Amino acid sequence: MMKKIILGTVAVILMAGCSSKSNFYQLHPQQAVKTNSSAHLKSTVIGVDEVDLADYLDKPQIVTRLSAGRLSLHEEDRWAGALDKNIQSILTQNLSKSLPHYTFLASPWDEPVKDRYRIYVDVDRFDGDMNGTVTFEGRWSLVDREDDRIVTGEKVNYVRQGNPTLEGIVATQSKIVSRLSNDIVKKIRGRI
Repeated sequence: MMKKIILGTVAVILMAGCSSKSNFYQLHPQQAVKTNSSAHLKSTVIGVDEVDLADYLDKPQIVTRLSAGRLSLHEEDRWAGALDKNIQSILTQNLSKSLPHYTFLASPWDEPVKDRYRIYVDVDRFDGDMNGTVTFEGRWSLVDREDDRIVTGEKVNYVRQGNPTLEGIVATQSKIVSRLSNDIVKKIRGRI
């Protein structure tokens, strides 16, 4: 009987020692966006579609690059929610702040509102290395849904140096999403 109690106690201690505390990270806009819940929709609605991530990024763990063909999945360092939804939310906030005369909505939305234009974003690479260098490769397009045509868009490749910690890499990734937002704003102005 005593042997069972000792073995049970050892098992509980070992399981407690194996469990770990995860760290959670989230991208953030560079400047907070003030929202007015009573604001009405502007006449031109632009949808921001769900972001299409490369398969290696579509995980709860943060991914860093060890070499050109080798990645590291950080089991204890995770995104606080889905990365694609986080990017979509930051883009929507940044675009709303920069172009306040349009209504930007993250797709899908519940309101019975039709968007004439939709922004699509594909991310092929979005990771940092342990030196703090973050790389974003992908493309975006603005589509006129009524005329079924691409209004504008571009392929992008951003590289930015940041702090060589995971927190620093995530902060640099946030800055890159802001840069993507700014580039989209520049291309949209005067096009619609």
